[in-house]
Amino acid sequence: MRPIVTILFICFTLNLSAKTVTDMAGRTVEITEEIEKILPYDSKTSILLYPLLNDKMVATAMLPGKKNYQFISSQYATIPEVDVKNIEEVFSVAPQLIFAGFYDKNENKESVLKLGARLSIPVVFIDLSIDNLDQTYIFLGKLFHKEVESKKYVSFLNDLYYQIDSLKKVTPAIKATAYYTLGTTGLLTDPSGSKHTEVFDFLNIPNAAKVDIPSGGHAQVNMEQVLMWNPDYIFTASFKGNSSAFLSITKDSKWKSIHAVQKGNVYQVPGKPFAWFDHPPSINRIPGAIWLCQLFYGQSETDTRTSIIQFYKLFYNYELTPAESLSLFN
Repeated sequence: MRPIVTILFICFTLNLSAKTVTDMAGRTVEITEEIEKILPYDSKTSILLYPLLNDKMVATAMLPGKKNYQFISSQYATIPEVDVKNIEEVFSVAPQLIFAGFYDKNENKESVLKLGARLSIPVVFIDLSIDNLDQTYIFLGKLFHKEVESKKYVSFLNDLYYQIDSLKKVTPAIKATAYYTLGTTGLLTDPSGSKHTEVFDFLNIPNAAKVDIPSGGHAQVNMEQVLMWNPDYIFTASFKGNSSAFLSITKDSKWKSIHAVQKGNVYQVPGKPFAWFDHPPSINRIPGAIWLCQLFYGQSETDTRTSIIQFYKLFYNYELTPAESLSLFN
């Protein structure tokens, strides 16, 4: 019966009226005129699409190590999770369009294009760069005739970009260095230029890690390198269900000579519902950027919390209580 289902699905897709669009990677794509079922290719794309297009999402993509989601609309958890590598699972939700996020127009897109070709489903690329998210929501608003609905997301991001630009103009160049580490050892990191630390680059915060960008995953370093870099700030995050290195860095004597430890500048990156720096690197980095404005640019704690609460209400459709907003940092 499976071949028959496949043929029927493809015939249904082809019989709909079509139009041609140019996606954010500059590709010309033919799609059906009325799109009612969309599938994100991965978790980072899922999170970006959710605020504006949750009514059209037939599934979300799996996020490794994530079992539950706090501080986001309960609706998010009701959307089925699909493994896009499983053809039968994809066919079961019958998408008309696959969305895939990118950070660089020249990055390798072969895997998702092969999937789209194999399934006879068009693929549209959207920009996930942290400084271009407003343009992405403008693009999606126009594509789905949701310009009015998308305006609130665009306005929030435009206001944030303006605020950050203003802070940069009145603040001397940041000299303090930051080190980001994932997992329990404190020795898994990402340098400047990585999408995982793009939030540092966005805010002109010097990245202490001086290693090559790994071709996949994160860079494994050793303790001697971290001691040599001697970062002024350390940010720790859990990774694939494992805890962060926060306790070991703040308690283990081998870290005690590092400036960040001596000055009490070791932080655990909030991770509800998604980590504020990456994993996945999507709109969830916006609260991270807001938080870093307080730590590096002197933004008031009140302004930080106000903006973060607004972000959660707008993008996650969740109203944080005062206690919940405080708990994000614990």
